[in-house]
Amino acid sequence: MRRLLLLLLCLLLPAAALADQTLTFTFVGDCTLGSEEYRQNAEDALNAYVDSCGYDYFFQNVQFLMQHDDLTIINLESVLSDNAYGENKNKTYRFRGPTHFTEILTRSGIELCTLANNHTADYGSIGLNATHQALDAAGVGWCADEDIFLFEKDGVKVAFIAMVSSSFFNNREWYKQKVKSLKEEEGVNAVILCFHGGSEYNTVHNKYQENYARIATDAGTDLVIMHHPHVLQGITVMNNRYVCYSLGNFVFGGNCKVRALETMAVQAALTFDDEGVLQGSQLFLYPMHVSDDPVDNHYQPCLVTGEAAEQVLKLVQADSTLTIPAFDEETGRVTMDYLPAFAPAE
Repeated sequence: MRRLLLLLLCLLLPAAALADQTLTFTFVGDCTLGSEEYRQNAEDALNAYVDSCGYDYFFQNVQFLMQHDDLTIINLESVLSDNAYGENKNKTYRFRGPTHFTEILTRSGIELCTLANNHTADYGSIGLNATHQALDAAGVGWCADEDIFLFEKDGVKVAFIAMVSSSFFNNREWYKQKVKSLKEEEGVNAVILCFHGGSEYNTVHNKYQENYARIATDAGTDLVIMHHPHVLQGITVMNNRYVCYSLGNFVFGGNCKVRALETMAVQAALTFDDEGVLQGSQLFLYPMHVSDDPVDNHYQPCLVTGEAAEQVLKLVQADSTLTIPAFDEETGRVTMDYLPAFAPAE
């Protein structure tokens, strides 16, 4: 009789309730795995920390996220090449790390790098091609402009698109049509845009970031994650989708001294029904510092609590159009509201 009642209960429950699937993606800020050319052998350069601390050191404090999600995504703001061929000496800052630094990624559970930024061309097409080859050889995905990364699990497909502001502006119509094509013709269930733009070291997002986020969400983008300002900025909601304006720096080998201490890891949970239709999304914010020292960059972001966590969230709140919930000391995170993918009928 008990088995019969359980069977009847299962038959009466909505199918979606039994088959809903949640995919979890972890995002962090700007990462430079390397240093400027003239500092490659400096004692305080990131390269030296690889030699003394090993590959696992840099993302050690976020392994509880990166090793237990569906995909971890970083913005890689450096070239991976074993030589300086193609170096653009007209640029003020050029960042490079050797190709074996891909071990940092693979050992840390990082599966995807966005390469649409202002540093992957520091060594011209030679350096960019070397970066592509190094990531491909290591089995690490990458995306930039029309090179879209498709992630698939249990029949659900998520497309990751990475673009810099100038490319996005010049290709707005392409972007709109591509999102439409991905969803209507290529079986993609959600699209995430990793956008590189904004004003460096400005804790307030600008109108261009806001306008581009509006264009993206109007086109059907389901989550927008922005980088480039190197400091934390706010979070907003457009078309029932989250937009994060800047996650700040993370493992940033470009600075041996800390220029902006506060950062955070953002974990996004996207829920789909049994037919792959996006039902909603939720963000979890983990306040962090880029280094355990407020002056010297030790290239190992660390979780923070108490007043330090409140200061991180204060920066986010100051530039947000919504209220950031309270930090939970027990879980070490902020749980943002669940956003249904479709606005309730009026």
